[in-house]
Order: sequence, then C-alpha cells, then structure tokens
Amino acid sequence: MVMADEQYKSPAHKVIAFLKKGRDGWRDKYKNLKAKLRSVENQLWAVSKSRKIWRERAEAAEAELESKKSAPQLQATQKASAVN
Repeated sequence: MVMADEQYKSPAHKVIAFLKKGRDGWRDKYKNLKAKLRSVENQLWAVSKSRKIWRERAEAAEAELESKKSAPQLQATQKASAVN
C-alpha cells in the first residue's frame, strides 16, 4: 500500500474537492433538466387540453351550421309534401 501512496502526487484534499465539484455539477445539471422536463410536460398537457376543448367547440359549431343548412331544405320538403 505504501507504493500506491507514492504513486499519486496530488494531495487527497485537492482530489476530493475536484471529485465533489464534478459530482455537484452533474447533480445540478440533471436537476435543472428534470425541472425543464416537468415544465415542458405541463405545457404539453395544457396545450393538449386546450386543443381538445377547441376541437369540441369547432365540431359543435360545424354540427350547428350543418343543422341550420339542412333546416331550410327540410322545411321546403315538408311544405312541398303538404301542398301535394
């Protein structure tokens, strides 16, 4: 074991500080990435919900428009059959 100590010239406190700095760096990096991911997921959820609501409103409006278009034709057909 004495040879292993002689092999490395850097003081242990400097090596430990270097390794802690590296560890803290990747911890902060992935903590920030996790927060960013959470934010993007929440935004995706909100956009999907909004899109669903707008799609339902558009489909309801199309159905109402279609019923209004067909109502005069239906009334004309009923009047024509009543006259005959």
